Amino acid sequence: MLGGIVADFARNPEIALLSPQVQTGVRLHRLIDGFTDRHPLVQRSIRRIGPRLGWFAGIVMDIYYDHILGRHWECYSKQSLRHFADDSYRILRPQILTAPTTAQQFIGRLIDYDQLVGYSTREGLDLTLTRVSRRIAERIPKRAIWLPDAIPELLAVDAELVEDFQCFYPELMAFATDQRLRL
Repeated sequence: MLGGIVADFARNPEIALLSPQVQTGVRLHRLIDGFTDRHPLVQRSIRRIGPRLGWFAGIVMDIYYDHILGRHWECYSKQSLRHFADDSYRILRPQILTAPTTAQQFIGRLIDYDQLVGYSTREGLDLTLTRVSRRIAERIPKRAIWLPDAIPELLAVDAELVEDFQCFYPELMAFATDQRLRL
């Protein structure tokens, strides 16, 4: 679980310092990201929200897919989203200090803001897009973009995006299960 978070924040030299289990989680997360980024259903979803977002459309769609997953959690897990989030926070909390600094900050916010449950709400979606927009503005100010402006576009094609997600997600789960067995 920690590796799945660290994968988005750490560079390879930092990853080499982590435990073998966390390194495996990083590899799995990156394989999942690659599978997702190249998948035709995900590409179709990205095209549905229009060209205005450019390169950032993939980021917005990743976040919106998290939102859809949260809204439809019971279709994919016997465990409630609340219970899953609490278990995840309980697992992650003692591991925070073993993560690279940028991942530590993210994990702290994930827990403090109850983001795993928050992703399922419109308010949580807005908050997440706002935070990502601020991070983009800090890191690449010339490409700053206000991602919450995409919410009306997302909501306008929500039914189609949910349909794309519901076709894609079982394939992703099967891919992840297969990759776990190989790592």
